Amino acid sequence: MPYTPEYPFRKLDYGETLEVASGIHWVRMPLPFALNHINLWLLKDGDGWTVVDTGYNVQEICDIWGGAISTITGGAPINRSIVTHFHPDHMGLAGWFEENYGTQLWMTYSEWLQAHVAASETVTHNFDRWIEFYRDNGAPENMTVGFKEVRDAFRDPWYRLPETVRRIQDNEEIDIDGRTWQVITGGGHSHEHASLWCPEINVLISGDQILPRISSNISLWYTEPDGDPLRHYFESFVKFRHLPEDVLVLPSHDYPFRGLHGRLDDLLAHHQTRLDAALEFCAKPQTATDVIPSLFSREIGAFEFGFAIGETLAHLNYLVSDGSLERHKDDDGVIRYRRAA
Repeated sequence: MPYTPEYPFRKLDYGETLEVASGIHWVRMPLPFALNHINLWLLKDGDGWTVVDTGYNVQEICDIWGGAISTITGGAPINRSIVTHFHPDHMGLAGWFEENYGTQLWMTYSEWLQAHVAASETVTHNFDRWIEFYRDNGAPENMTVGFKEVRDAFRDPWYRLPETVRRIQDNEEIDIDGRTWQVITGGGHSHEHASLWCPEINVLISGDQILPRISSNISLWYTEPDGDPLRHYFESFVKFRHLPEDVLVLPSHDYPFRGLHGRLDDLLAHHQTRLDAALEFCAKPQTATDVIPSLFSREIGAFEFGFAIGETLAHLNYLVSDGSLERHKDDDGVIRYRRAA
C-alpha cells in the first residue's frame, strides 16, 4: 500500500496559531514563492518563550508575528530563537527578533557562517559563478538569464544577521521549560541542519530535513562540484530511526504528521526512483540539463531551474560516486554523464 502520513490537525490560515502539544504552538506564515507557507514554532520556556525558526524577511510576516506573539505569550519575554538552518525562510527574521525582543540566536555554527557568507553575495552566492556552473552543465542562455533575473527580484531575504551565536551541536541536550530536547544534525538539504527531539512528549521538530508530502531540495553547489549531498541526506536518516513510529513530527512545510518511519522509507524510495531514471537516461552521454525531464515531470521555469538542476546534479554525482556513471568535460567545455563501462 502507498505510504500515507497521519495528519492529526486541520490546516491553519496564515497567522493562525494552534497548541499542538503542551506548551508548543504552531504558527503558519506566508512565503512569496511557489512553496507559499512555512510552519514556525513558539515553545513555552519557564517565565519566557523560545521561538524555533523565524520566517522570511517581509513586513507581512513581521506584522503576523506581532499579533501571534501578543496572543500566545501575554507579554512574556522571548529569550532565544533556535534556527534549524540558514535558509532565509527559516533565518530571515533572526535579526528582527534580536532587535525587537532581545532574543539570543542558537544554531549550528556552520549554518550561521553560511548565512553570513550568503548574505555577502560572495563565494557560495556569487550568481555569475552559479550561471557559469550551470552553463558548464548544459544550461541554455535563456534559462540562465531568467534564473539571475528571478534571483535579483528576491533581495535582502535576511532582515539583519545576528553577529553572535550560541552554537548548538549534534546530540547536544537543550533544556526548554524543564524538558530535554536532543539536537539531531543532518546534511543534504543544508550542511548542518538541526532538528530537535523531545522524548518526554514524543515530539520531533524536523525542520526541512523530513517533510511529509514533498522532498526537501537536495542540491549540488558550484563550490563543491564533486560533492555528494544526496548521500549525506540518506545518511542522516539513520539518526531518526530510533525514534518511535508514533512521534509527532513538526515539519517546516505542509502539516504536523505521524508516521516517521514510513515517511523515511518513502523518501528513500522516491530518490531511488530518480536515481534509476537518471541512470537509464544516461545510456548515451547527457548533460545535467538534458537529464532534468527524466527526474521532473512538471514544466521547469526560470524560478525552479536552479533547484531542478541542483537536484539533478546531486543525483548524478551520487551515481558517479558509486561507480554507476562517469563524468567527463568534453571538447566543447560541457560536462556530460554516461554509464560506466
